[in-house]
Amino acid sequence: MKTARQIAYDTLLRIEKENAYSNIAIDKMLQSSGLDKVQSAFATAIFYGVLETKIQLDYAISKYLKKKLTSLDIQIVTILRMGFYQLLYMDGVPDNAAVNESVKLVEYARKASAKGFANAVLRSFIRDEKAITLPNKDKDLVMYYSIQYACPKWLFQQWKDQYDLETAIELAKASLHRPPLTVRVNTLKTTTEKLIGFLENRGVKACKHEFLENCLVLEQTGSIDKLPQYRQGLFHVQDVASQICAEILNAKQGDTIIDMCSAPGSKAFTIAEHMNNEGKIYAFDLFEHKLKLISDGAKRLGITIMNTSLQDATIFNEDLLKADHVLCDVPCSGLGIVRRKPEIKYKNEQDFANLPEIQFAILSNAANYVKLGGTLVYSTCTTNKKENIEVINRFLKMNNSFKPLQLSEIFGKINGMDDFAVTLFPHKYNCDGFFIAALVKEKESV
Repeated sequence: MKTARQIAYDTLLRIEKENAYSNIAIDKMLQSSGLDKVQSAFATAIFYGVLETKIQLDYAISKYLKKKLTSLDIQIVTILRMGFYQLLYMDGVPDNAAVNESVKLVEYARKASAKGFANAVLRSFIRDEKAITLPNKDKDLVMYYSIQYACPKWLFQQWKDQYDLETAIELAKASLHRPPLTVRVNTLKTTTEKLIGFLENRGVKACKHEFLENCLVLEQTGSIDKLPQYRQGLFHVQDVASQICAEILNAKQGDTIIDMCSAPGSKAFTIAEHMNNEGKIYAFDLFEHKLKLISDGAKRLGITIMNTSLQDATIFNEDLLKADHVLCDVPCSGLGIVRRKPEIKYKNEQDFANLPEIQFAILSNAANYVKLGGTLVYSTCTTNKKENIEVINRFLKMNNSFKPLQLSEIFGKINGMDDFAVTLFPHKYNCDGFFIAALVKEKESV
């Protein structure tokens, strides 16, 4: 059986070689590992820790090399990153253990000739008291914070330019923290109080969210899908920001809803619960396997008003009836969920350049499905203004039948909801970075 470090190493290497999704990769690896809870948690901590702090780790490692880091085999780089991470951030791991286990990994990686090299680099770092000398702040402010918070320079610069230095720093800090586990109570089957009792009887710590009704923050859950309350459909996992988005849609019993890009379906599930499972929800996606996720989730939760359909969100379907509310949660760069998927920040800024055009096309098409007096909600899980307010402003400029809808009229529990659009920041609300805008159709287009 593989050790926890070997599991972490194998998964990190897969991320490097295959650009795999971090959460899927580590979950799949752990499921077949045979590790107990403690060792699984240890492997997970190393895996996400290295992935999150890779920029800082590479900077620190490079100080002990005579040549560029990129000239080393990726196997050795990965092992050094793991060793440095344990030395820097895992107080429960003795220095000698971090070094010795890293050397063992070199042999596991079939790079035995590099054992002495890895040992020397790690012990040199220990002799220097594991100190990292940051770049000169006065000479290169962005580089300084990039290394301090393991944030790509382009991303920190974007946050600084679009918001301000303080916000950029707070966003960079927040990106290194693990997000809370929040769930939505399925009010079709239970109540918040009953679910708390059920979960606590299973040893799960469950607390009500500070301002969001029917939302719980869970700790000590173990594998969430193994909880009987999950299998019974008493809740579904959903971030606070996503729940707020569903609330802002303000769906009522008997309404007709269209969810343009629905997968994995969590917003549609919450909307169905608001509607007391009465009305119609049309959930679209571009891929069959994602539609199955939605259907399976709805079945588990006991939701019967969901109609899933394979649809290209940029192409109008004239067979569909007009809806009371249309949710347009578009594909985006995901820069608001970096702490969930650290691999996102290692993409290039240009990888996201075409997204605003796709988002605008989806939003423009979504507008065709809104009935007179109906609402159109646009959302993303990114902090990038080019994908957010700039898309909305462009849409409003070209569509005089829609007007902004004040969020405070629908959901007034968050400071800053005094406009028709809001950006939720992780460091302020401990939720995903999220953008939400609400529009109302006041007249038919001319």
